[in-house]
Amino acid sequence: MEFPINIREAQISDIEHICLIQESAQTSQDEITREILEERIRSHADTFLLASLDGQVIAYIFARTVKSSLNKWILESGNEKFISDRSIILEDLSVHPDFQKQGFGTLLLASLKEVICQKNSPAIYLICKDEWLTYFEMNGFMEQGIVEGERSSEVAFLMCWRNPFCQEEL
Repeated sequence: MEFPINIREAQISDIEHICLIQESAQTSQDEITREILEERIRSHADTFLLASLDGQVIAYIFARTVKSSLNKWILESGNEKFISDRSIILEDLSVHPDFQKQGFGTLLLASLKEVICQKNSPAIYLICKDEWLTYFEMNGFMEQGIVEGERSSEVAFLMCWRNPFCQEEL
């Protein structure tokens, strides 16, 4: 049985659906406002992708270049000299709870990897908690080290997927 799944770039007109997913999935501790989401769509539409099923938006993924996102964890970990400013930082992957564990997040990751290959970006980086380590490893990401969280008891893993077609050395 085939599902009519569509993956495309986000548009401002999708904002209501994106906000609904973001609120219902609660994947990150930081609440992202509607204004921030709109700015992300305007500034980074090529790496803000949506998955829809039968015309209903059910998941999204958002990433941006290191150059446009000097994440605190990059600066704190001292990895900025090893991470190309053309690399991509995965900021958010969110799937509506009714559609989780069905492969939609994996499809979005694969689509983001295609975009990265087309842009000739060298890598995708992200940080994840221990419970997501296996998921990202299953999707081709490799652990690069441990990053301490904002609270001393939090530990996260720096993960990387390297673009096998990129000509740039990391």
